[in-house]
Amino acid sequence: MKHIFISDLDGTLLHSKGTLSNTSEKILCEIIETTPHQFGFATARGLTSTAKVVQQIPWNFPVILNNGAVIYDWQTQRVVKIQGMEATAVQEVLKLGKAEGISPFIFTLNESFEEGIFYQSNPSKGLNYFMDKRPNDPRFMEVSHLAEQQKSWETQSLVLMFIEEYETLVPLKLYIQEHFGAELQCLLMQDQYIPNQFVLEVSSAKATKENAIAFLQEQYSIQAENLHLFGDNINDQGMLSLHANTYAVGNAHPQILDIATHRIPTNDQDGVAKTIKLLVTQVLS
Repeated sequence: MKHIFISDLDGTLLHSKGTLSNTSEKILCEIIETTPHQFGFATARGLTSTAKVVQQIPWNFPVILNNGAVIYDWQTQRVVKIQGMEATAVQEVLKLGKAEGISPFIFTLNESFEEGIFYQSNPSKGLNYFMDKRPNDPRFMEVSHLAEQQKSWETQSLVLMFIEEYETLVPLKLYIQEHFGAELQCLLMQDQYIPNQFVLEVSSAKATKENAIAFLQEQYSIQAENLHLFGDNINDQGMLSLHANTYAVGNAHPQILDIATHRIPTNDQDGVAKTIKLLVTQVLS
């Protein structure tokens, strides 16, 4: 019987440096090529960033990008579904950020599936660090007045990302949750690659990994017992709360370790790939 495997990337399938190991690559490619099972992923990354680290895997199940804002068919290279933010909601968040003296990246997607990352002049230390790790990335676009220019965009805003110190982001997160909780969701996490910085991601309340997976379950008539989900961080909490086989890598956040059905070796131990190999060869065969 065919099973579906969906893994988070950073901190889960990828090693701590944000790369896919040769071991994991070899295991996944071999299983995809020799078994009927299907493999996808669910990540906070967009397509361009994702392709740089996992394009060598022939993913044969739709993948989830931007924490659930985009569902993309890797094989046919087409968008299955987009869940962007309302323009008025984006303006409200930008206004709130300005009151706190901070400004975000805005991750966008147009009808041609071209990605953009817009930011305002004089970005924060955290935003600069993020860009420095991605030199010559054509997605970055500096504008003088982010809120004003966003009003005229003919593109969808997927995610607003603030990168600041924890104490700066908490009040903003709490305010958005209290006043816009039905429309927007907030994810506050420590950045895995930027020292002493936290990331606040704001997106549509409908744009979640769990909603995207539920959509795919319905589209492909996937039974819970045939679905396997892997994660490590707070943005995986909803996904790992679904009725399915759920797995937390050993390096996962304590909340994730508490809710997952199974605990597996860490990302640096190739826990996801080795667990899938064990399941496919010994349990599901």
